[in-house]
Amino acid sequence: MSAFTPPGPLRIPVLIAAFTRYDTTRQVFEAVRAARPPRLYFACDGGRNEAEWEKCRRVRSLVELVDWPCEVRTLFHERNMGSKYGMAANFDWFFAHEPEGVILEDDIVPATSFFWFAQELLERYRHDERVWAIIGNNLMTDGKVVDPDGYWFNGHGYGAYWGWASWRRSWARFDIDMKRWPEARDKDLFKDFFLSRAERREAHMLFESTWDRSLPSAWDYQFEFARMLAGAVNIIPNVNLCRNIGFGDGSTHTVNESDPRNQEHLHEAVFPLRHPAEVAIDPARDLAYFDRFLRTPTRVLLKGWIKGLLPARARSFISGLKRGHAGH
Repeated sequence: MSAFTPPGPLRIPVLIAAFTRYDTTRQVFEAVRAARPPRLYFACDGGRNEAEWEKCRRVRSLVELVDWPCEVRTLFHERNMGSKYGMAANFDWFFAHEPEGVILEDDIVPATSFFWFAQELLERYRHDERVWAIIGNNLMTDGKVVDPDGYWFNGHGYGAYWGWASWRRSWARFDIDMKRWPEARDKDLFKDFFLSRAERREAHMLFESTWDRSLPSAWDYQFEFARMLAGAVNIIPNVNLCRNIGFGDGSTHTVNESDPRNQEHLHEAVFPLRHPAEVAIDPARDLAYFDRFLRTPTRVLLKGWIKGLLPARARSFISGLKRGHAGH
């Protein structure tokens, strides 16, 4: 990763949201420390048992790393809130105090330039409600640096807010319970939105599972649903500005280290930024992003369909075989 020279002072606040992972949170803190934001918000969930509380207390001690002129606020939950409600509470708290800013979870390491990238675009699109959020990660680059001074608008991302910035105006439209989903589903409000039948199927599956709580820890699909209702788009940089280092043990969602989204490359944006002529998506680019990283493979869907046809006792028997034993 090349050296980065800031184009000016950093004016925006940063929120770090953490839980029990000291090592990854330390790396996030060090990245924030390099940027020296004027205001830092640090939220940490509570433990579910004494072993987790010990880890939480160690993570919370990282606030002592702040050694630059900075206003620091902390939200240390007194009980375990969980990923879904804990994150929502963290963001509610942050946007209650700030009209805009950067948000980093405890396993998202940003390039230094991401803070200035976010700052310029937060200011540029502050009053443009067509723009929902600024995303730091771009998985499509394969480690190649092409047009690092640019970005594009994406409307078909479905989650993966791995380093992001947004405004209070967007978060104010968030509904953790997705109360409008049954109406959107039954009236087919998004019938002209999807770029393929596969995308429609995937989105309906994600939203239905989030709404009926089959996905109990999600908050980002609700945020995406709100974005779609608003008819807004996200910004994605041309180069990857945030890296997820949380794949594997200890992760809530990214548990598979062989996940194609587990990428090591990280680059810097180049200033001055080159802005698109209009706020509009590139359907081909959006569809390619969806097909590569979000679409459930046909073999998995077929496997689930066949499993759904089997009687409950047979499904239980097969599950037992997969675990290495079959009950009687």
